[in-house]
Amino acid sequence: MRVYGYARVSTQEQAEEFDALNQQIARLKAAGAMEVLIDIESGRSDSRKQFNNLLKLAQQNQVDEIIITRVDRLGRSVITIHKAMEILVKHNVNLRVLDAPVDANSPFGWFSINQMSGLAEFESRLLSQRIKQGNEYFRQQLKFCVPPFGYAKDENHRLTPNKNIHEKSGKTYFELAKIIIDLILKMRSLKDVCNYIYTEYEVVFSVSGLRDWVKNMALQGHTAYFVKPKKGINREPIINFNTHEAIITPATLSAIQGKLSANRKYRSSATSNRGQYPLASLIKCVHCGGNMYRNFSRHKTRTEYMRCINYNKPGKYHCHNSKCTRLREIITKTITALCENAPQLIEHLENNSAQTTVINTKEIEKLTNELSVLRSLRSSNPDIIQAIAKIEATIDTLSTPSKIFDRDGFENIKRKIAIASQATFWQSLDEEELQLALAEFVEKVEVDSSGAINPTFKLPLTLSSIHP
Repeated sequence: MRVYGYARVSTQEQAEEFDALNQQIARLKAAGAMEVLIDIESGRSDSRKQFNNLLKLAQQNQVDEIIITRVDRLGRSVITIHKAMEILVKHNVNLRVLDAPVDANSPFGWFSINQMSGLAEFESRLLSQRIKQGNEYFRQQLKFCVPPFGYAKDENHRLTPNKNIHEKSGKTYFELAKIIIDLILKMRSLKDVCNYIYTEYEVVFSVSGLRDWVKNMALQGHTAYFVKPKKGINREPIINFNTHEAIITPATLSAIQGKLSANRKYRSSATSNRGQYPLASLIKCVHCGGNMYRNFSRHKTRTEYMRCINYNKPGKYHCHNSKCTRLREIITKTITALCENAPQLIEHLENNSAQTTVINTKEIEKLTNELSVLRSLRSSNPDIIQAIAKIEATIDTLSTPSKIFDRDGFENIKRKIAIASQATFWQSLDEEELQLALAEFVEKVEVDSSGAINPTFKLPLTLSSIHP
């Protein structure tokens, strides 16, 4: 008998601090769950991965019983729970609720579950309303959640200049924020500013973080809400002007915007092909695991080379791998390794091409229907109990995983590898074709600080990896 448990909490905090998730899992396993599927997501969401996997298993007749602690673990929407119950009943899956034992197949049980689901949604809507009212009051009081660099919160949670002393510079954080604004106007780029303030003051900013900080309306003396657009939420920004002392004046803001716009225009192009090159996003740094980005030499030849994206980052994010390796050298060595190791790839493919599957035949479906009829009798007759056990054993036998071999798929991949082992094949490809071909065979290419290049290949049929 295939018994699954389903546990859910809404937030990571509930899972870690309050141990609610572990409590559910322990109860479900004690109740007989062979496997427990877990979601950490709101019950009002219909995109819960494990919840949808559970329903999919039920539709594939791979579940006999599902155990939950409470009905609201399935969801906090009447419609969601109702649809789930329809699937379970249709596929003869028994639902066991530990805190409210009901028979979902009976009219009274169906009524009880729908009542409990309505109560769960009612509680969810009440909580949502309280949160909205609390947030609305929070905004009316001009309160702030996380103050930006240079500011702190007073006793009323409103923004105020941070007068605490920065240990290394001896200045207040508010004064230091003004110095950073001056540096942005004076220095060539935001990256130069980030490196300077880390070296001089040990203040860590990424380039994107510094850009967002400068654009924060709090630095202009305003308390604003809903400024950044969020997916699925269309709400007008709420801006309260001149609520605290500003760091940036309107003239300074205009100058910064002009400089950022000029830098963007200098560094970007309407016909940019950034990311469109062979092995794009597949070249990794051995030391930090980060991606390596493409750059061009200043020489008129415009030679392409790869460098660790974390090399220019300050502080704990910094990677010592300063090696600049030519992109063409990485591509050439990767193709050479693929050509040399083609026989090993084919051998590896042969050893791993068997796949496991469960054969769900019409006979299994027929027996499953007969089994549900016999179970619904709830009889104590020994002959019926013996018949149920016999049908269950037959279904288990028919459902035993068996090895199958995809001969057509194997021959197709083998042919591709054989073609890829010929240097003339790679020489015949243009840049776009080369990018697509390498992406099919290469999982990643690791480069270390000495310039050593180590490609890892993937097999499309089995997704297995092999190092040359």
